[in-house]
Amino acid sequence: MKRTLILFTIALIMVGCSTIRDAADIREPNVTFQDMSIERITFDGVTLLFDFEVDNPNRFGVSAEQYNYEFFINDQSFINGLQEEPLSIGRESTQSIQIPVTLNFSEVYETFSSVVHQDSLSYALSTEVEFDVPVLGMRKVPVRTSGEIPVPKVPRISMGEFDVKQISLNGAEVEISFNVQNPNPFAISIANAAYELTVNGREWLDTTLGETIRVAGSERKTINIPIRLSSSQMGSALMDIMNGESTFNYDLKGSADISAELDGFRDGQSFPFDLSGTYTLD
Repeated sequence: MKRTLILFTIALIMVGCSTIRDAADIREPNVTFQDMSIERITFDGVTLLFDFEVDNPNRFGVSAEQYNYEFFINDQSFINGLQEEPLSIGRESTQSIQIPVTLNFSEVYETFSSVVHQDSLSYALSTEVEFDVPVLGMRKVPVRTSGEIPVPKVPRISMGEFDVKQISLNGAEVEISFNVQNPNPFAISIANAAYELTVNGREWLDTTLGETIRVAGSERKTINIPIRLSSSQMGSALMDIMNGESTFNYDLKGSADISAELDGFRDGQSFPFDLSGTYTLD
């Protein structure tokens, strides 16, 4: 009986020592930034995914009750949020958390007018994860990351030249050109471009461009379209040109699908254009 009591006492002491050792070795979990990726980016906005790793160095599990974040643009607070879904991290293990941030470029431009003329914007993300740690209680662990994200701009379409190759009473052969200016530092491609050209109220052109046109970053490219026009299509413009009149009104409408050599950019984004004005032949 006495021997049993001694063994039981020794066991209690060993358990107590282990508990004291564990309590003395309690540490706060660590949160580190891992990666930022662009899930989706368009001319209208972007969705960013921020990945963090939570490391629990303790011999027991801990839970993250909530975490909040604040997103800055040009060092000014722009978006903040709170995630209250509990997160459990096992003993001596790691777990990942992901924070999605969605930006609407129109709202960004309204707040930061200087961004309109920039190829990218500076951001910072601050987050704070709140843990429930035995003995230590509720602990808040902050982490911050920063970087740059691109701001894609819609290509600019402008009218080029009207080159009259040949003209007679039966009609004319004309080559019409328009310009595509890529304001971005990365290349874009234009496909399925549909055009409708009206001159002095008469339709001169209604077609779809079959080829895909690549425009390098900051490049301006000219697209030439040869067309043959009958006298009925040209209307009074035919006689005006033959009589030396050189000024007429035009209206160019259309749309095209845009793809970009940019991570996260969804190909096939359609953008419309509508150009009108007065053109004078040389």
